[in-house]
Amino acid sequence: MERMSKNQAKKSNALVYKPYLKGRWASRLAARRGVKVAAYVVMGTFLYFFLGQLMALDLAWLRILINLGLVALMALLYYSDGARMGESDAAFAEIALTRQQEGKQIPSRDLDRCFHPAKGFFTLLMGALPFILLCLIFVPLARPATYSLGALPSWVEGYESRADIRLALAYYHEQAAMTFPDILRLVVRLLVFPFVNMVGPDHARGILWVERLSPLLVLAAPLFYGFGYQRGVSLRARVHGGIAKSQRRKRRQEERQKGAARQPRQLL
Repeated sequence: MERMSKNQAKKSNALVYKPYLKGRWASRLAARRGVKVAAYVVMGTFLYFFLGQLMALDLAWLRILINLGLVALMALLYYSDGARMGESDAAFAEIALTRQQEGKQIPSRDLDRCFHPAKGFFTLLMGALPFILLCLIFVPLARPATYSLGALPSWVEGYESRADIRLALAYYHEQAAMTFPDILRLVVRLLVFPFVNMVGPDHARGILWVERLSPLLVLAAPLFYGFGYQRGVSLRARVHGGIAKSQRRKRRQEERQKGAARQPRQLL
């Protein structure tokens, strides 16, 4: 029991929370930070595009596992960047509170920089908003995928000189124009490509549900930016805990040195 209490004391001493000045959850600064979140979304889309064929496997469980791993990798990127930004804002908020307690006025731009638990979610929403809107526009246009004719083999060209065969195969030569819903479908599927791969190309109804849920699925990885930002105060407390631990260790060393200096020297 005594050993457990010592371990609990060590864990409690590892985090030292200090008061801070709470800022605004919505501001121009938080919205500008959303540009980086948007850049991550675009980067993830290109990553999905280039790795799409590698992630489209026949084994359903392996395909789902690999695609979930890719989504988790992007979520970790958002989480780490949000945590870094949250810790920076928490440190600034501690300094701002000290200045306020000294009677100094806190400018509005400094208040925007201070930590607020909901600021990370506002930032990710501003960054992902253009992609959410694209998905919302496409949702009412989403339709089940239909079968399209493939290309004719080259040996058939020799028979197309006959009128009856040419007329029978004329449908194969019709070029369907790319419409606005088709372009939107392409963009939306790239944004949520891992989930499309999880369902598989042979499940038209499942892909339709992925397209309809795309406004939520596009937030699956960016949402971790907000969770990471909320860790800012805890990460800052860990820094203070490390500093306090170093100071305690230094004081113990100084006390031991002073105690050793007070002991009388033994005569040879």
